[in-house]
Amino acid sequence: MVELTDKYGYASSGESFSIADGKEVWIMEVIGRGEGKHGFVWVAVRVPDGMVAAHANQARIQTFPRDDPENCMYADDVVELARELGLYDDNDEDFSFSDTYDPVTFEGARLCDARVWSIFSHITEDNGFEDHYADYAKGQNLSNRMPLWIKPSRKLTLKDVTGLMRDHYEDSVLDPCHDVGAEDAHTPYRTHPLVWEYEGDSYVNERTVATQQTGWNFVAQQRHWMPPELSSILWFAVDDSGTAPRYPVYGSSRDVSDAFFGVGPQDGVPSPILEFDLSKAFWVSNMVSNFAYSNWRNVAPVLVDRIKQIETEFLQEITDIDAQALELYNTGDHFGAIDFVTEYSVNAGNRLHKKWFKFYGDLFARFRDGYELEEKEGELACGCKISQPGYSDEWYKRIVEEDGDHYKLSMGVDTLFDNDKLRPIKKKELKSFL
Repeated sequence: MVELTDKYGYASSGESFSIADGKEVWIMEVIGRGEGKHGFVWVAVRVPDGMVAAHANQARIQTFPRDDPENCMYADDVVELARELGLYDDNDEDFSFSDTYDPVTFEGARLCDARVWSIFSHITEDNGFEDHYADYAKGQNLSNRMPLWIKPSRKLTLKDVTGLMRDHYEDSVLDPCHDVGAEDAHTPYRTHPLVWEYEGDSYVNERTVATQQTGWNFVAQQRHWMPPELSSILWFAVDDSGTAPRYPVYGSSRDVSDAFFGVGPQDGVPSPILEFDLSKAFWVSNMVSNFAYSNWRNVAPVLVDRIKQIETEFLQEITDIDAQALELYNTGDHFGAIDFVTEYSVNAGNRLHKKWFKFYGDLFARFRDGYELEEKEGELACGCKISQPGYSDEWYKRIVEEDGDHYKLSMGVDTLFDNDKLRPIKKKELKSFL
């Protein structure tokens, strides 16, 4: 990576990378060298065994050892460049990469590192972690920096990690699901922009782990016990990591599902972002997620259950696929094994696309016109049970407090109206009408 950027340049301001194989994991943070300079300045540290690290668009490596190449590497001029640019003038030992090249700001803490805080809070063995670093996550105490890694309370599973990727700060001091912006749907999502103004003051919307502006997301799984060609699986999804299911793509796959294939700037052409195409997973995933956002309180539990079901099914399939691929591999047919997992990965993507499109239809049929319709065997009119979720009591309370008697029925309730027919319906008729 360093050689490539030294040769061809680095066209960005900075980035954090997770680099892993079957034996170790490193965090590498890079910052562009500035105008007129090639490549980036960088530092990389090895994550100790048994620890969990996270990063989210804010440099997190502060001071680092200079004499431990097994656990830390860095650009030869990491300090000298900072001095040359006028960013640092103290001794080498106290040099902090993050504080020098990417000093944390309110936005860096609240809109970036808060995501790390939330993930760590869910899994750490330290019960006091969440409260201790809450003022930093809120952007109120920028000197209260979090550790680069934490010890989890238990070994994490793949399902644990995919669950963390669905996090919206629920039940924390940053939970966005209960203020006025959440509306009655208790949605964690907000209308853009991320930073907004009112009467001269600036405000932010929370930028949770799962966000609607995500283009694609993945969980990379390394299985050190498998042969190299079969060891890695990319659990891949498009759109929001909180609303889209992931499917397995073996690292050695030589093809990709048509539903997840596309062209864009990497191919020298603009992304077809305005060309609606139901044959592409991106659009179907957006249909599901955008349907859920406005009715989150009712739709999200059904949505998450379906995601978990699909991902569990894929996990069960992987056990059999691994066994069959290993059988080919152990006979010396390595290319045959690669072809086999390639075919599986392509078909898995195609199957998921069809399932998720059908799921969109199921959601649309179940939650529409303010009703919720569920299957009910023996019901002759529609084979369904119809309920009216209505608003929450908190929202009804707000309506009354803000509008007083504007909507109050002062004469009692003798009739209800069929909005389609615009005719009065007697209360006793309502049940049969529904």
